[in-house]
Amino acid sequence: MLRLAPGGSVLDPIDGFDSVPGRDAWFAGSAIVNGQRLGPPLGVRSVAANSNGSVLFANVHVGGIPRSMDGGRTWQPTIDINSDVHEVRTHQGDPNLVVAASAIGLCISRDAGATWTIERDGLHASHCYAVTFSGDDIIFSASTDFFAPEGRIYQRPVKPDGAVAAVEGGMPAWIEGIADTGCIAASGSSIAVADRAGNLYGSDDFGQAWSCRSTGLPVPSGVLIC
Repeated sequence: MLRLAPGGSVLDPIDGFDSVPGRDAWFAGSAIVNGQRLGPPLGVRSVAANSNGSVLFANVHVGGIPRSMDGGRTWQPTIDINSDVHEVRTHQGDPNLVVAASAIGLCISRDAGATWTIERDGLHASHCYAVTFSGDDIIFSASTDFFAPEGRIYQRPVKPDGAVAAVEGGMPAWIEGIADTGCIAASGSSIAVADRAGNLYGSDDFGQAWSCRSTGLPVPSGVLIC
C-alpha cells in the first residue's frame, strides 16, 4: 500500500499496512485448473473510505478487509480472511455502512467494519465479485466461481430488513461470465454493469429499467461513470 501526499510527486510505502495483525496468513487466491495454477497473485483489489473520511478499508485478496481509523498510519483486521473478499464499498451518506462482495456471500457492516453479517438467501451461488450502492439499494454480482460461464446481478435494499432479489427490468437473467471486481459502478441515478464477455448494461433510473449499451468489448477490468 502506497500513499501520495497532497501536492506530492513521490509515492511512499504505508509501513503500518505491512504490519497488520494476521498478515502472515494472507494467501494468493489461485486455483488448480487442468493441472495448472491460475488466478491473481496476493494483492489489494479495492480501497474505500467512509463518507466522512474517518475510516479507510482495504480489500485484500485473500486477506480480509483491514481498516484504518487514523488516516492509514495503523491497520487492524476486520472480517475473517477466509471470507475471500473481492470488493469493498462504503455508503455515500452513512459513514457506518459498508458492504463487501465475498466468496461466502454479500457482507454488510453497519458499524464501520467492526462486525459483519453474511447474506446468502436468495442467491443462486455464494461467490460475489462486484458491489456498489445505488440510491436505496445495494447492487452486486454472484456466480458459482471465478471461471463460471454465467452470473447473475442482484439487488438488496439498504435497510436492515431488506431481501435479496435478482435484478430484472431488461437485465438478462444470466450475464456471460462474472461481473468482476470494479465492474459495477453507480453515480446518481445511473448504474453500469460489465460482464466478462464484454457486454455493458446500463440503467438511468436507479436500476428500474436496463438496456444493453455495448457488446464485444475487450475483457473489462472495471467500469466508471463520469
